[in-house]
Amino acid sequence: MSKHIIVIGAGIAGLSAASYLLRNGYQVTVLEKHMEPGGLCTSWKRKGYTIDYCIHWMMGTREGTEFHPLWQDLGAFTNADGSPVPIVNFDTFTTLELSTGESVCLSSNLENVRDTFLALAPEDEKEILKFYKTLKTMAGTTSTNPLVKKISGFRQLMALMSHLLPMQEYANRFESPKLRELFLTEIPSDWSLVSLTMGLAQQPLKSAGYPVGGSLNIARNIARLIEEKGGVIRYKSDVHTIMVSDDKAIGVTLSDGTTVSADYVVSAADGYATLYSMLDGAYVSEPYKKAFGEYPVFPSTVMAAFGIHKDLSSFTHASSLYLKDPIAFADGTTQDRLNLNIYHYDPTLAPKGCTLVTVLFNTWETEAWVTLAQEHPAKYKAEKQRIADEVLKRLEQVFGSLEGLVDMVDVSTPNSVVHYTSNWKGSFEGFAPTKTTLSKRLPKKLPGLANFAMIGQWTTPGGGLPTAAKDGHDIAKMLCKEDGKPFRTSWDGQR
Repeated sequence: MSKHIIVIGAGIAGLSAASYLLRNGYQVTVLEKHMEPGGLCTSWKRKGYTIDYCIHWMMGTREGTEFHPLWQDLGAFTNADGSPVPIVNFDTFTTLELSTGESVCLSSNLENVRDTFLALAPEDEKEILKFYKTLKTMAGTTSTNPLVKKISGFRQLMALMSHLLPMQEYANRFESPKLRELFLTEIPSDWSLVSLTMGLAQQPLKSAGYPVGGSLNIARNIARLIEEKGGVIRYKSDVHTIMVSDDKAIGVTLSDGTTVSADYVVSAADGYATLYSMLDGAYVSEPYKKAFGEYPVFPSTVMAAFGIHKDLSSFTHASSLYLKDPIAFADGTTQDRLNLNIYHYDPTLAPKGCTLVTVLFNTWETEAWVTLAQEHPAKYKAEKQRIADEVLKRLEQVFGSLEGLVDMVDVSTPNSVVHYTSNWKGSFEGFAPTKTTLSKRLPKKLPGLANFAMIGQWTTPGGGLPTAAKDGHDIAKMLCKEDGKPFRTSWDGQR
């Protein structure tokens, strides 16, 4: 009989692991606390609208690029009716508004980015041209020629390494205060430059588009293929404890007291909860002690979503607006930027003639939101409504009067993230992409504990859906190697 492997968590890493383990002959059970797959790669419905939380662009959407075979293996781009997921590629990556009131378009055409920067700051011509050249190198290639791909991959890696430096350090290279501000509009000063440039560099090749149907649709596509092939996904199954006997993982105990036995356990759940709750802190290695004690994390979010009874297709799809009149939050933060997403390019998210609009704010004050929600629920509800009202005032400065046009309002907070995903500090991608963290890879195995592995965003600093999917692929490959089995990437036994 084949080994039975439990995968904790049906986020993208867990689903990927389950899919690759299943096609390599393992019996697989995925245990997910929520009622849907995807983890933070999710969407939810409100009054006829689908509110998308995760994907704005996704690496690997074009055939011939590095991550595309992975998504194809997983069935991510095949809908329930067998149709391919349409991919939208944008002419504009994003638009950034400066405190001066000027708007700077980051085009998907890198020559346009270069020219825009030169017009904004001619005194920085030398640095701008270096920036442009590096972006072109980071984009890579779609060539099928093995030699071209190898050379391009090496150059791409070198360019990537050069962009690990902190954003503040890079911004200081420019004389223009406008360019220095631009580089710091959305990215914290200690995060790596690659946080901005990786996505921007992929745009010319159209290799990082948006999948129509949104985040949850991608997760459901992957989950559906797993179940069609005989895998088991149990929803509303919250893992409380990883059972251990003689320093070997032997299964799990759920929050309702149910036990599920296994030959091997792979946790793709929250890293902190896995180590300090499910394993009761018994197997925390030094790298994880250091990471959870010292590494910065991605923020959590306050997201205000609106269903607007209006066609907003004339507006740019993504922008970061400077607020001369900042919004103060109950968590003690003051927000002077508004990250606006207008989903006119995805008709599946709104009724005909209407548009989903979301506004995202980052915050690292998750505990304040959890405390407010738990101890003062009425104040929590009122604060969400106040934020929605404040945001709508700002949106009317963009769209004009919205009186009578707002069909739906929904506000999620870090408390929502913690409630649905248990993510430590409500972080949406684990450890932040700094020069230190991006130079590290945390171990998948824990010292002294056999038949167990960890995967996902807390083991791979920098996060992101492609790295999560690759983690699932790699852990299955590792287990096949341990068991002396050839690793297969397809369902028919072929490599």
